[in-house]
Amino acid sequence: MLVAPKGSGASLRRDFVAGSGVNASYAVYQDYTGRAREKALALGIAIGSNYLFPTTFEKEAFSDLVGERGVLMGALHGLMAAQYKVLRARGHTPSEAFNETVEELTGSLIGLVHEKGMDWMFANCSTTAQRGALDWSPRFEEAVRPLFEELYDRVASGDEAKRVLEANTAPDYRERLDRELQEIHNSEMWRAGATVRSLRPG
Repeated sequence: MLVAPKGSGASLRRDFVAGSGVNASYAVYQDYTGRAREKALALGIAIGSNYLFPTTFEKEAFSDLVGERGVLMGALHGLMAAQYKVLRARGHTPSEAFNETVEELTGSLIGLVHEKGMDWMFANCSTTAQRGALDWSPRFEEAVRPLFEELYDRVASGDEAKRVLEANTAPDYRERLDRELQEIHNSEMWRAGATVRSLRPG
C-alpha cells in the first residue's frame, strides 16, 4: 500500500507539528489481509492528511514525476526566469523584475489561490489584471501544452527514470549537480531574491 503526501517533506513536518497536514493520495496494490485500504487511510490520517484520494502506484509515479518537472518546479522556474529576463532586457531593475515576477506571486497571490482558488482570483482582481489574464491564459496554455504532452510521454515510456538513473550514477554526479545548482543560486534573479527577502517587513 502507498500513502503519498502532496507536499514537500518540510511542509509535511511543519504542518504535522502544528496539528494539521497536507492532502495525500493512497493506493493499494495487494491486499492479503483485506484491511490494506483501512490501514492506508489510517496512516494518511496519522500524518495529518485531512483529504485522501485514491490512485494507483503507476498513476502516482506518473503524476508525481510530471508535477515536479512541470508546474511544481521545472515549469515554474522556467516561467519566472523567462519573465524576469524579459523585464531586465527592457530596462527594469533587478528588484522591480524580481518583485513583479516572484515576490508578488509567492508572497501574496499563491496564498489566495490556495485559500480561494484561481477562479476566485480571476473574479476578484483589478479589471486590467482580469482582462489581461483572461486574454493571455489561453495563449500560455496553448504554448506550453505540447511540452506537457512530451513530458508525460517521456515519464510513461521510462525515459525520465532512465535519465535520473544515468545522471545520478555518473562518476562526476556530485560535481555536475553542484555546478548546476550554483548556476541557479548565483543567477541574478535569485541574488535579487536574497536581497528582497532580507528587506521583507517583519
